[in-house]
Amino acid sequence: MVIKELTLPQRLTLTVTLKKYLNRNHPMYPVIEKDLAKRWAGYWGEWALANYMNELPQEKYQILHDLQLKLHDIYFQIDTLLFSQTHILIIEAKSIIGTLYFDNVFNQLIRKNPDGTEESFEDPRIQCRRLQSLLKRWLTLHHLHSLPIDYLIFFKSTNKTILKTSGTETDLTRICKGRDLFSKIEESEKQFQQVKIQASKRNEIAQFLLSQHTPRQIDILQEYGLTVADLLQGVPCPNCTHLPMDYQTGKWICPKCSSSSKEAHIEALIDYFLLIKPSITNRECQTIFQLPTPDISRNILLSLNLPTSGHTKKRLYHQWQDNKVYAMAADKIIAQHQINRR
Repeated sequence: MVIKELTLPQRLTLTVTLKKYLNRNHPMYPVIEKDLAKRWAGYWGEWALANYMNELPQEKYQILHDLQLKLHDIYFQIDTLLFSQTHILIIEAKSIIGTLYFDNVFNQLIRKNPDGTEESFEDPRIQCRRLQSLLKRWLTLHHLHSLPIDYLIFFKSTNKTILKTSGTETDLTRICKGRDLFSKIEESEKQFQQVKIQASKRNEIAQFLLSQHTPRQIDILQEYGLTVADLLQGVPCPNCTHLPMDYQTGKWICPKCSSSSKEAHIEALIDYFLLIKPSITNRECQTIFQLPTPDISRNILLSLNLPTSGHTKKRLYHQWQDNKVYAMAADKIIAQHQINRR
């Protein structure tokens, strides 16, 4: 049973949003574009893995996608966690395509490109062993039943990824591609057949894991060495992404494609909360969205039923509660990205 669905990762959401407000001529633009391509590839790998998980017997496992936990000062993230009565299975998704070599000497994964160049990545087996250790320590810290923890590494692409080894002693038993995932899960089940806990206890621990999901707070501007001054101001067009739109008689008009919208400011406000800070004043709203009068910006903010604090000129409008801004942003990003992929 899936008890935590896969959602768009916060870092991907923030990077997509940041790119929207950065001038194409900015020196960090190509860096962000490159990072964004990698993050989308990673997400689609996790998405493919999540789809396969739907084919498993729902009564056997409690399944959590993109689980993020904190051990003291260490944050760690698990792509997919399968929790059963016999063991725990960590599955990490990889979307690296090409000819890949597992190097046992330096514990790295090497991709050989068609032009003869090579790229190195962290060996995913080392990464999974670290997750194994961290999760075991986390469970011990919370006085939870210590189940055996196994791991698998899943590659999404079956026809664009070729796996090779740099020696005869390379262990690839925990690595799979595509639907081979199911045979690897079966092998793991055969290794751990003894029932350690009852189904009710398994469900209880899985729910506790879900309650302890702790995404690390990300300051995406700081990560790229940027400030608010680097960002373009205004409300972007929902149709062509041109920025800024013009506010005329109660609606937003795009000077580039001439489309209009009465709600374009909502997406812009969500972006503000994600990139800059979780609250905004009326003056900040008027300046950033380039509105003609403070009365218009005030009416816009009041119409959104945002939580507020303070009074008159010192009033602060706060972002929606329960991490709603990420969910709202992610829904729009996924919808737009699927359109662009067609």
